[in-house]
Amino acid sequence: MGFINRCVALSVVALTISTASANCGSAFCSINTNSELQGSTAEPGFKFNLRYEYVKQDQPRRGTKKVGPQREPDGHDELETINHNIVVGFDYRYNEQWSAGVQLPYLNRRHAHLHNPNEAGSAAGEEPEREEWKFSGIGDARVVGRYQMQVGSQVVGVHLGIKLPTGKRDGSNGAGETAERTLQLGTGSTDLVAGIFIKGAIADTKLSWFSQTQWQHAVATKDDFRPGDELILDLGLRYTMTESFSGNLQLNGRYKRRDSGANAEPDESGGRYVFLSPGLSFMVTPSLEIYGYVQVPLYQNVNGVQLTQDRNFLVGASYHF
Repeated sequence: MGFINRCVALSVVALTISTASANCGSAFCSINTNSELQGSTAEPGFKFNLRYEYVKQDQPRRGTKKVGPQREPDGHDELETINHNIVVGFDYRYNEQWSAGVQLPYLNRRHAHLHNPNEAGSAAGEEPEREEWKFSGIGDARVVGRYQMQVGSQVVGVHLGIKLPTGKRDGSNGAGETAERTLQLGTGSTDLVAGIFIKGAIADTKLSWFSQTQWQHAVATKDDFRPGDELILDLGLRYTMTESFSGNLQLNGRYKRRDSGANAEPDESGGRYVFLSPGLSFMVTPSLEIYGYVQVPLYQNVNGVQLTQDRNFLVGASYHF
C-alpha cells in the first residue's frame, strides 16, 4: 500500500472512533473552512478569512439518549447555551510549501440553567431558580504554521502550532456567581496543535477531496483546570458546478477526553460526535469567495448529562490579496 493510501486509510479508521464533544458551554462549528484544502490555489500572499457561527445547545443528553430535567436536589439542570461566534483569520503563504496563520475568535455567549432546591426546600414546595450568564469578548487565539508538498497527484502536508490563553476565564452573572470553566471564553491553557492533511482531485471529474486529522493537547494550564485532549478529523468533497459556484460536503468528527483538575467537571465533559455539513461557495471575484454551511449531527455520545445541538449554521468570506 502506497503512502497516500495508508494516510487515507488511517483517516477513515480515525473517523470511526472520533467525534465531537459537547458541554453546557464553549461551542464552535466543527467545519473546516481552510480554502486551500478545498481547492483554492496556493499562491503566495496574504489571505483574510471572516466567518460567523451560530451554535444553539438546548437538548440535554446522557450518552446517546435525549433526556429531560434530572431534578437532583441542590443540583442544576441545563436549559440552553447560545453561541454567536465571529472568527477572524489571517494567513500568509511564503511559497508553494510554507504558510502560517493566526485565528482570533470573538464570542457572544448566553447560558441558562435551573438550580434545584435541596431536599428540605423541595419538601417545603420551593421551585427551581433560573440562573443566567451573558458575556462576550475575545476567545483563545491560535497560531499555526503549515508545510505541504506534492506527492504524486496529491498534496500532503502537516501543520503545527499553539492555542494561546487569550480568552477571559472569570466571567460571572449579575449575582456575582462565576460561571463554570466550560462556559468561560477561554480555557486558560496553552495547547499544542498538530495535524496532517491530504488533498487531491478525482481524475476526469469536477470533484476534489481533502482529509485532515488534528490533535490538540494542553501543555500549560492555570487554576487547576486541564481541558481534555482532542482528536479531530475532517473529510470533505467539493463539486465545481460552474466557474463561480461549488457544492461542498464534509463529514466532521471529533473526540474529546474528559477535563481534569479541581475546577473541572470530569463526569460531565468530553464525548464523541459526528456531523454532516453540506454547503455552497461562490467566487464573487477571483480573489473573493463567500460560503455557507448547515451542520447536522449524525451521532452524539457524551459523558454524563450535557447539552447538545440539533444543527449549526456558518457563513463566511475569504479574500486573497
